[in-house]
Amino acid sequence: MKLKDLFAQAITYGMEADVRSKADLQKKLKKYSDKAKKLDTKDKKFFDEERTWNPYSDSRIINGTGNEDVTRLMVGIDIETPEVLLADRLREKGEKIDCLFIHHPEGRALADLEKVMPLQVDVLASVGVPVNHSEAQLKPRMDRIWRAIHADNLFRTERAAELLGIPAFCCHTPTDNLVWRFIEKEICSKNFDCLADILDALLKIPEYEYYAKKGNPPIIVNGTPDSRPGKIVATEFTGGTNGPEEQLIEQSKAGVGTILSMHVTEKTWEEAKKHHVNMIQCSHMASDAIGINLLLDKLTKHEKKLDVLETSGFIRVKRK
Repeated sequence: MKLKDLFAQAITYGMEADVRSKADLQKKLKKYSDKAKKLDTKDKKFFDEERTWNPYSDSRIINGTGNEDVTRLMVGIDIETPEVLLADRLREKGEKIDCLFIHHPEGRALADLEKVMPLQVDVLASVGVPVNHSEAQLKPRMDRIWRAIHADNLFRTERAAELLGIPAFCCHTPTDNLVWRFIEKEICSKNFDCLADILDALLKIPEYEYYAKKGNPPIIVNGTPDSRPGKIVATEFTGGTNGPEEQLIEQSKAGVGTILSMHVTEKTWEEAKKHHVNMIQCSHMASDAIGINLLLDKLTKHEKKLDVLETSGFIRVKRK
């Protein structure tokens, strides 16, 4: 399978799992495409053609032409220069590695991280938070993320892959969408008597079980094992990165009783205590691994020979 086809298929699966409808996503893409027609020659050279078909600014091929044949991926949740060097060393020792599959964004995918965050508005709307509230609260947080990332050395991993001749792509929000859908179905849609029962259910999922054995289990960060969950949501699984703590307040007003999150900031934790919202912090790396595994399961339908080398926090779990 060509890298560009594999990546395009990953984006398609991310869109299918998106809280937004296909029509809404296509409208978003068309709006961006129409923008190009209004640009003058000076601005057109900065126009990102990727955004005309891929709605996820934090996911893209960061090295390679896209025409490379791919049957074996080195997959990692965080792949930076040390892991690129690891890939090169493993190749020297005879390991077949056609391409790097990076979950957390690098290069241009990291530079544009904040542009994917409006997805949070739609996730919150699905649990009853008015869009005008979450939009107003999200904009300052997006600006802070942009300013912080703008100062980073963004292209080290990308350049390392270029110098060593290793194709690489980042796939962040598409896999986060998949794990969000999975948790909504496996946990949020079910009834539990207490938070301890939710932890038990999470630990039956192979990736969470694996990480728990390593000392990194899902934990209750607000509430007690005996606390009744009320309305359970997974509003902090996709959308680029954490939203502002004000979003927790709005969820409390919308009747949310328990939030499942990949990672909880101190400010959000403080608001959870004030507003009596239970929070369970699911292992971040295990959650990312679930999303990647779900995507790989789908991609193997198109490339039967697709194989992976597990690195940087990723473990392969195949599902039917």
